Amino acid sequence: MTAPDGYRYATLTRAVKDKSSPLRRHLDARYPNTRPVQTDYRAGAGDILVDGGTAASGTVGAAFDFAIRFALNPGYDPKPATRMFAGDAVAYAAVLGVVELAATAPPSSDDFLRAAWAVALCTEVFRTGRLMPGSPLVGLVEQERFTTEGLVGLATEDALAELRTLREVAYVHLHPRIEDAKTMAIGPSFKASALCSADADLIYDGTLLELKSHLGTKNARTGTRADTLDLADLYQLIAYAMFDRDDAYGIHTVGVYSARYGHFVSWPLRDTLDTMAGTTIDLQAERGTVWRLLGGS
Repeated sequence: MTAPDGYRYATLTRAVKDKSSPLRRHLDARYPNTRPVQTDYRAGAGDILVDGGTAASGTVGAAFDFAIRFALNPGYDPKPATRMFAGDAVAYAAVLGVVELAATAPPSSDDFLRAAWAVALCTEVFRTGRLMPGSPLVGLVEQERFTTEGLVGLATEDALAELRTLREVAYVHLHPRIEDAKTMAIGPSFKASALCSADADLIYDGTLLELKSHLGTKNARTGTRADTLDLADLYQLIAYAMFDRDDAYGIHTVGVYSARYGHFVSWPLRDTLDTMAGTTIDLQAERGTVWRLLGGS
């Protein structure tokens, strides 16, 4: 299976969700035995600890991700948040001001969370390729208030309340697992990211960890929610490891932290691939296959 001439992915997320993409077709064919991993994930999940509110859940999740990244490394550079504004000096300066606030405000403060929220909104512009109708950023543009102060003021009280609670849960269930790491890469990209935009959340001591803030599957009868690992998220997790073609990060374990459930789970990478494939996988050969599917030579 090869990539069509001129075919390029926009992002890894889109590639694994597009059932017709060469990468997704390869993953479906090569790794069909996903149920054991998904079942193991579900077995360790408890009840939801942080339910949703009126704030957009996708933006809450992205803001939480950025809050974790900046808390772990105040010097973290969220390039996608600034990239789409580089052609407008005033807007670019405003976004840089938000990044500076995220880097300098105490992680326990609301100013820090407001900055993370603004970074998430600016990153959405990069993900969609344009400023979408309905984005809170539209109002700032129309009112000529696209300033650092205007951006920082966009987080609603409900959004801040969710982020505060997610942060408190993370202090208990996430930080103790990673705070003593000897090596850590925040928002790492990979050799294959040059062919398909992809940056993971973090890699510490050889463990690639993705942060998820999904609400989970809702039972129509009881109204309760369950923490599940959907197929696209599982594929994305193993694809990150395959994007590391030159093994720059020495990834030996993959895992997920489900923020709303305080659920941390990890698996040995090679065992997981073997289980999903139903046979022994040559990781380096797989990395070469993925590279070619992305259009690399």
